[in-house]
Amino acid sequence: MPTNKVLFISAEYLRENSIINGNVDSKLLEPYITMAQNIHIEAIVGTKLYNELVDDIGSITAFNKTLLDDFIQPALIQWTMYEALPFINYKFTNKSVSTNNSDNADPVGLEEIHYLRESIKSSAEYLSERTTKYLRANETDYPLFCDNGDSVDEIHANKDNFRSPIVLD
Repeated sequence: MPTNKVLFISAEYLRENSIINGNVDSKLLEPYITMAQNIHIEAIVGTKLYNELVDDIGSITAFNKTLLDDFIQPALIQWTMYEALPFINYKFTNKSVSTNNSDNADPVGLEEIHYLRESIKSSAEYLSERTTKYLRANETDYPLFCDNGDSVDEIHANKDNFRSPIVLD
């Protein structure tokens, strides 16, 4: 797994383009951006193309800019919300795991969080699938997308981004 700290979106970009409130601290969001990017985005594009995107982030090509702006960033927003949702209200301290209470709001229960997560996951899978279809349609512009390599530490790009708990043959 990549250990770099190059992010494809900022916490500010995430807040501006999602339902996450503007008062959510960037320090709380950035680890989930990193997690979503490393887990989900690398699985969508594969390790070689992912590493190219990370390496070229300062001087990105027009093809990669289109890929990032139009496909990866929307998917990354949804995957970040998916990863952050269960933990955003909880604080881990050396004494306990606690929740924040507000005078004007009540935290939702696990059932509501599960419903929200499933809804966000559906959007994330759809946007991930759009990314895969775009890459397949433009394979000549993205040769690293199809270059799977033989290394055991490389992740091959997903062929299908929809996951179901039910096996459908």
